[in-house]
Amino acid sequence: MMFKRTIFDAHHLELKDQVSGFLDSQVVPFHDHWAAQQATPRDIWHQAGENGLLCRTIPAEYGGHGGDFLESVVVIEALADRRISGILTCLQSDIVAPFILKLGSEAQRKRWLPDFTCGATLGAIAMTEPQGGSDISALTTTATSHGNSFVLNGTKTHISNGSEADVIIVAARSDDPGAANAQPAISLVMAETERQGTHRHAISKAGMPALNTGQITYENCVVPETNLLGAKGMGFIYLMTFLGIERLVLAIYAQAFAERLLYDLIADCDGRPTAEGTVLDYQNTRFSLADLYSSCAVNRAFIDQCIVAANAGHPDPKSACMAKLRATETLRQIAALGVQFRGAAGISGDSGQQAMQDMSDSAVQSVWGGTSEIMLDVIGRGLASVL
Repeated sequence: MMFKRTIFDAHHLELKDQVSGFLDSQVVPFHDHWAAQQATPRDIWHQAGENGLLCRTIPAEYGGHGGDFLESVVVIEALADRRISGILTCLQSDIVAPFILKLGSEAQRKRWLPDFTCGATLGAIAMTEPQGGSDISALTTTATSHGNSFVLNGTKTHISNGSEADVIIVAARSDDPGAANAQPAISLVMAETERQGTHRHAISKAGMPALNTGQITYENCVVPETNLLGAKGMGFIYLMTFLGIERLVLAIYAQAFAERLLYDLIADCDGRPTAEGTVLDYQNTRFSLADLYSSCAVNRAFIDQCIVAANAGHPDPKSACMAKLRATETLRQIAALGVQFRGAAGISGDSGQQAMQDMSDSAVQSVWGGTSEIMLDVIGRGLASVL
């Protein structure tokens, strides 16, 4: 552990050992193959469920573990520490499942959450569109009322787990007045991917290659009205609310990823001989690594503060944006130096392949969940509140 922390108790440390044991035996040995194939076997989700990695915060009455948010943090950090993206359980557990828990009817919770927890059902959320990225106000996918059903039309892209998921939360414009304050009328509809009119394919990518990513097109896809999550037309408000915890989750992952990369880089610099001793003996190397170590230390303190607040039921969306911005930008700097400071080994052989993959993976993390530019804009728009 690079930094001293006080947020976990004995129970969380025991869970960490349990999660680490599963990942080291059932995921790490196969992850490179999954990345090369750009596909993760579906059975690993069942195994993850059986070993307690899924839906730690979902109440036991819906098949979950009834744990606190810190339990989710333990799982997220264990994945990032091992550079695992092929089975990014936080997408299922901490981003998709909470929509159902908080917005779903009792019937919806009983229908979907138990299978989310055991890994029998894989979920995703579809917001991003080809023409507008993740700008929710610019969505063009529609959910038109037709009797007791909705008819979905439109295209969603870069959806994590998109081409493998069994059910997808689709954000779509609905034909009603919408929320107050002139917010767009967006509804959230649970769409099972087996429904007629659903067309999807996997997207090949350089960053996070083991993570399934897909594009989905809906052509007159009929979904029953009972699949509506929450109130019709209130989706914009819901998404803005849930984006805060999503960005905190991504910040937690990025921070743990950054600490792993920095630890490995310091070790490699210390172990790489030069005429002056090692690469770490050069003042420029020490200055650069000291700066990044300091950034990581400050980021760690702030993110842990955000984690404690979220665990107490008081997450702050603006703080989550700041956490994601700082963690992902620091991660990108570390990954870039990981190539430079390793010299030829940073671009060749197994070490070069890993260093270049770290670069690509770090770029993904500064984009998903809202780019760094979007984070800056969200933070900037709220600056007047500090006056």
